[in-house]
Amino acid sequence: MAYRVLILLFCLSALFSSGVFAQTGFRLNGTIRSAEDGETLPGVSIAAPSLGLGTSSNEYGFYSLLLPSGDSLDVMFSFVGYQTQARRVRLSADMRLDVQLVFGVELETVEVTAQGGREEVRNPQMSVEVIQAKEVKMIPVLLGETDILKAIQLKPGIPSGAEGVTGLFVRGGGSDQNLFVLDEAVVYNPNHLFGFFSTFNTDAVKDLKLYKGGFPAQYGGRLSSVIDVRLQDGNNQEFSGAGGIGLLASRLTLEGPIKKDRSSFIVSGRRTYVDLITRGSTARRKPPAPTRIRFRTITSTTSTRK
Repeated sequence: MAYRVLILLFCLSALFSSGVFAQTGFRLNGTIRSAEDGETLPGVSIAAPSLGLGTSSNEYGFYSLLLPSGDSLDVMFSFVGYQTQARRVRLSADMRLDVQLVFGVELETVEVTAQGGREEVRNPQMSVEVIQAKEVKMIPVLLGETDILKAIQLKPGIPSGAEGVTGLFVRGGGSDQNLFVLDEAVVYNPNHLFGFFSTFNTDAVKDLKLYKGGFPAQYGGRLSSVIDVRLQDGNNQEFSGAGGIGLLASRLTLEGPIKKDRSSFIVSGRRTYVDLITRGSTARRKPPAPTRIRFRTITSTTSTRK
């Protein structure tokens, strides 16, 4: 009988001690969102490194972690592509802690080193120059008009020829021996107004490839060079525009999404003032037309009746 009483007392003491131990922990919970757009983030890691405890957020961004009460401790929130945040908490009751993670990870300095020796040829294509439209806009221009064809003349082996002569002379070739391609369409006259303007609007150009030798077979046979110009596809994220007013022409470019992340549009145009100036000067020099006076003879006849 005494043994049974001892066993019963031992079981009761174990139950009371476990209940007291359970009351020493509290719940830390909340929702984790992105700081940019407020979207909930599933699968975020929540950990208390000093205790070796951790959990992760569910598909709704909600988390719940049981932590012991007492001294303050650090809780780490980490997610792929977001900056890790550390929060210091001290629990005396159940606590709600909502966290917003900032997108973007700041990497440490990366040092790239290479050993000297035989160089590896990565691109077998020779005599190719790639020019970006952003690079052309950084070049100082005359009368405020950027021209991607003028930028080509800054490359080695491409003189512009004599004054007042338009065209490119690549490695001694003639100006009519160059192939100009705009989005796979052949352009036969790339210059206007004695070389002041080109057919290509720099605001709408994405990049340009200049082949000075060893042309690919897709361009056919050419003697001097191939200039392949590609136009922009348009901004499929947001609406934007650019323009400018120059001494010779004004330009305006508009682009934006038709359906975000799927389709876009771009409209670009230029207008020169040269024809307006020359038309006005021609009208002033034109002599007035002579005034013509017409005479009309009217004859009348009379008849007598007997």
